[in-house]
Amino acid sequence: MQWPGIIGQYAVQEILQRCIAQNRIPQAMLLVGQDGFGTMALAIEFARVVNCYRPVIDGHSVTACGECQSCNQARSLQHPNISIISAIPTGKLDGADELRKEWIDGLYQLARQLAHDGYSPTRMEGANEIRTVQIRELTRQLSLSMTQRGRRVAIIANAEDMNVSTANAFLKTLEEPHADTTIILTCARPDRLLATIISRCQVITVPALDETTLSRALTERGNHQPEEALISASLAQGDYIAAEAFLADDVRQIRDAAVDLLRTALRGKDFRPSLTAAVHDLIGQRDRQRSTAVASALLLWLRDAYSIIQAGSAVQLLNADQREPLERFASTFARADFDAAYRVIERAVADVERFMPTQLVMLTSMMELRTIFLQARRS
Repeated sequence: MQWPGIIGQYAVQEILQRCIAQNRIPQAMLLVGQDGFGTMALAIEFARVVNCYRPVIDGHSVTACGECQSCNQARSLQHPNISIISAIPTGKLDGADELRKEWIDGLYQLARQLAHDGYSPTRMEGANEIRTVQIRELTRQLSLSMTQRGRRVAIIANAEDMNVSTANAFLKTLEEPHADTTIILTCARPDRLLATIISRCQVITVPALDETTLSRALTERGNHQPEEALISASLAQGDYIAAEAFLADDVRQIRDAAVDLLRTALRGKDFRPSLTAAVHDLIGQRDRQRSTAVASALLLWLRDAYSIIQAGSAVQLLNADQREPLERFASTFARADFDAAYRVIERAVADVERFMPTQLVMLTSMMELRTIFLQARRS
């Protein structure tokens, strides 16, 4: 059975449902993947199901009834057995072990958003680390007797946000398991977790969503136009949150800016100042996600151009509204090494993901693309 509110991830759902149905629930799990792949949504739904008073079981499948008292509490994440820990900003505490009121308010707001949609951001604004005081409070809560039947589920969002002292404190919590308790960590960067933490968890990889599933979800959940949803899904690399952000930022605008950047790179001898300025204006202080989107949008546009070269102007295009400029580009650069151009852009995306300076990566890539395409025009 498909859990409500979860996009795809049927294999992961089967693993989680099977362990519930067989009553073989681990005391610690690590869900590895981006928030937009569904890690937090899966963790929250798991918590709801294991606390449901009348779960619907069909063989190895199990889902919450959605009607009992526990389900009503879990629907708003106002359940005594369910807790979420997320990063807070760096700064002094109000007291020795007290979070600032604005941080607490921010965490409550975050929980309300996640209760409404498990594909909401899991860090409040300005947050950058999970603090030791939060883990101490979790340990204290787990030591208390349960006030309601069910299973306690503590979700640590973005567990890689734990600093060294926090991670060591958390390790002690893992080493002293409590009955009827499961701790779920979500993490996009497991390389930043202590190996000893990972070794104490059942590790489940939550893969990127495929483009078809992601595009369908954007259309059905967000009421976006199919064509724009398809382009956004192609840019987002399987991440629903990223895809929604691209649509909010106007996915066509991102595409047009990427193509304009290429055009600037292909200008005459005095192109360098204009290209440098264009890269700065486009990328600026934007995060890696925006830089990756620009590169991916350009890659899709070039693939459409190559499709025209191979199959003619009647071919179906992803960027259907760009048919005329694509046909002109295809005619001008029909002899270009498009495979080499693809490799340049794919390497740029990989370099951005490795935290290399985004402006430098983009500028270098545009210079390489200039060489590839201008050589073809001269030959």
